[in-house]
Amino acid sequence: MISAEPRLLAEGVTLTRDGNRILDHVSLAVVPGRLTAVIGPNGAGKSSLLSVLSGLWQPDQGRVLLEGRPVGDYAPAARARRCAVMRQDNTRPAGLTVLEAVELGRVAHGGGADEAQTIAWEMLRRLELEELAARSCTRLSGGEWQRTAFARTLAQIWQTGRTATLLLDEPVSSLDPAHQHQLLAQARRLARDGHAVLAILHDLNLTAHYADEVALLKEGRLRACGPVGELMNPDILTEVYGCPVIAVQDPAGARAFLSLGPDEVK
Repeated sequence: MISAEPRLLAEGVTLTRDGNRILDHVSLAVVPGRLTAVIGPNGAGKSSLLSVLSGLWQPDQGRVLLEGRPVGDYAPAARARRCAVMRQDNTRPAGLTVLEAVELGRVAHGGGADEAQTIAWEMLRRLELEELAARSCTRLSGGEWQRTAFARTLAQIWQTGRTATLLLDEPVSSLDPAHQHQLLAQARRLARDGHAVLAILHDLNLTAHYADEVALLKEGRLRACGPVGELMNPDILTEVYGCPVIAVQDPAGARAFLSLGPDEVK
C-alpha cells in the first residue's frame, strides 16, 4: 500500500530576488503514488519553486521538508538518493557519450561501474535511445538531449530498494508529440510504482491527460491545488492565464480538449 504522507512538503515558502517577490507563501505537498503538475503563465514562479523544493535555493520564509527533514539538512549524496531533479537548464557534459551521461545518475549510490552501466542501458532501452549510446552529448539535438537528461534522472532512482521523489522542470519542452507522451507515460508509471513525481508543464492537454494533481501558480502565489478533474476547468484556467480557455469536445465525445479561445489575439 502506498503511503499518503507527503514525500516532499513546502510550507509557507516565500522567495525574494532583487527586491521582487518570486514566491509568496506557497504551500504544496508532493505525495507518493501521484503525479503533480505545476502549471501557470510565464513568470509565475514555477522553476523557482522547483529550485526551492530541490534544496538548490533557500527560501526567505517557510520551509521544505524531504521525508520529514529539512531538505537543506541532507548531505548532497544523501539528498540525491532520495530526490532526483531534471532541471530546465541541464548543461550537456562535454566529452561524454550518451551512455556515460546516463551512468552519472548512479554516482550518489556508489554501486560500481558495472551496476551503473547495466542500469544506464536499461534506461536507454526504455526511452528508445540505444542507438545514441556512443554519440557525444554535444552532438545531440535538443530533443535527444532532453530524453537523455530524463534517462539520467531515472537512473538516479532506479532499483534502489526504496521509492523516491522525482522533480521535472519542463521535461517535454523540446520534444515532438510522440516523445512527449512517451516521457510523461514513464513519469506517470513511476508514480504508480510509489514514487512521488512533480512536473512543471505548459501544455494544458498533456496536464489533463497525465497528472493526478494540479498546482496552479500565478504571480508567485498558489491560486489553487487539487485533483486534475476539478482544476482543469476553463473558468479557472481563463482567470489564471488571462486569456480565454475553452473546452472543445472531440467528435467521438470521448473527451474534451482545452484550447485558447478565439479572442486571445487582439
